[in-house]
Amino acid sequence: FRIVEILRELRILAVGLASSFRALAWITLFLMILQLVCSVLLVDGLRDLRYVELVGEHATGRLYNIGDYFGSIEAAFLTLFQILTLESWCM
Repeated sequence: FRIVEILRELRILAVGLASSFRALAWITLFLMILQLVCSVLLVDGLRDLRYVELVGEHATGRLYNIGDYFGSIEAAFLTLFQILTLESWCM
């Protein structure tokens, strides 16, 4: 009867995990919408800015083209995703 008890506990665990996916999907959708709104605002707000230079301890003397990162909604969305995940895999 030990197997029946283990299977019952496994079933409870599986049902709990499956029901948590619904909440996870809603959270993911909300964060994506929030990121999209921020992308639109950044593209609109940085429209007239062309180049930026880093200052402080990270200064390299290099000018960065803002259009590469925030020139379109898609680029801004990708840039914000990289900032949120602390990655820079395509920069």
